[in-house]
Amino acid sequence: MEDNTLKKYCELIINAGVNLYEDQCLSISSGIKNASHAYMLAEKAYENGAKYVDISFHSNTLTRHRINNTVNSSNFGYFPNYHINRGFELISNDWAHVKIDNLEELDDLKGIDSEKLGLMLRNEQENMKAISKSVSSSRISWCVTAFPGPVWAAKVYGTSMNGKSEENLWNSLIKILRLDKPDPVKEWMTFAEKLKSRGEELTKMKLEKLIFEGEETNLEIYLNENSVWKGGVITAANGRKFIPNLPTEEVFTTPDFRKTKGKVKVTKPVKVLENLLNDIWFEFKNGKVVDYGSDAGKKILDQYFSIDEGSSYLGEVALVDSSSEIFRSGLVFNSILYDENAACHIALGRGITSCFSNSEQLLNQNEMNKNGCNYSLVHTDFMIGSDSINVTGKDKSGNKIEIIKSGKFVI
Repeated sequence: MEDNTLKKYCELIINAGVNLYEDQCLSISSGIKNASHAYMLAEKAYENGAKYVDISFHSNTLTRHRINNTVNSSNFGYFPNYHINRGFELISNDWAHVKIDNLEELDDLKGIDSEKLGLMLRNEQENMKAISKSVSSSRISWCVTAFPGPVWAAKVYGTSMNGKSEENLWNSLIKILRLDKPDPVKEWMTFAEKLKSRGEELTKMKLEKLIFEGEETNLEIYLNENSVWKGGVITAANGRKFIPNLPTEEVFTTPDFRKTKGKVKVTKPVKVLENLLNDIWFEFKNGKVVDYGSDAGKKILDQYFSIDEGSSYLGEVALVDSSSEIFRSGLVFNSILYDENAACHIALGRGITSCFSNSEQLLNQNEMNKNGCNYSLVHTDFMIGSDSINVTGKDKSGNKIEIIKSGKFVI
């Protein structure tokens, strides 16, 4: 890939993704195989006036060694305090944070003992829950993104690892990321404002519920009285606008976790506890998943639902137009970041408190649940959209509003 394109991409992440301001500190988390991309981001951040850049690397291979070779099983419950302290440093001193999705180790945890992995992740999420909540409520600016590499490219195209696949993936992403435009930062900020306006339009509708209808899908998702739709550009506590996902095509809100009902077919692969699952389906009753399955059976999903009670309930519903460049590419990216922005989706787990008009009151689990906002240690997106999905809104007066027809927005 040409250096100029990589530099434009890094500039987009720094100036639109987290919208770094002069003398702000930046944290970057990255898989070990994306080290070169992390260094490029750090370089661009310093060029834009960053005070300090810190990079933390993680490795699925190291996690595999821990799970396969730990002698004392009680050690899976250990989590070092310095990770927690680092999180509080980011929040208390208004750092920006970029996460590079670890797609170069997609299969490194395949076949791992899911019970041990679930225990390890549950303990990590419990220890980091205060930080996670602060990030999800936009206390700081943050952005999740991804860089093509040989492993990810081979997975997308179903080939062996080779330079051609990686080049093809880059060529697809250049268009998706608008890097072919003269000013990608301006393009994204303009589009992000459009998504924000679409969310504001949905909020004004005061919808009671959404009805999803499609192949093997008939699902009713009820909204909260205080539900606010968001999308595109977000405003952090410091007043600066940022784009939390690059790319992004969604508008989203937090549903009333107590009321979802019906059946739904998941239309794209999803990584659950580091295992890529296909052909997932769920059945909901009184908000809770009461039956489910996938191509790998129920074992991995069993482990996911055992993390806590909230993992069986919805924390997000998102609407995506199938005219997006991601959908039109025809590719399955095996990445939630990309695949969720190709299709409408739901998330099982933690609700997004910033999607409530009274978000300042949702300070603990009790207040969240009382207001219909699900509490959980996890949050995993499952894509349910396609070019045949229809979404209808219904307000409290019984009026029906066609929102998406055959995968495309009609509002």
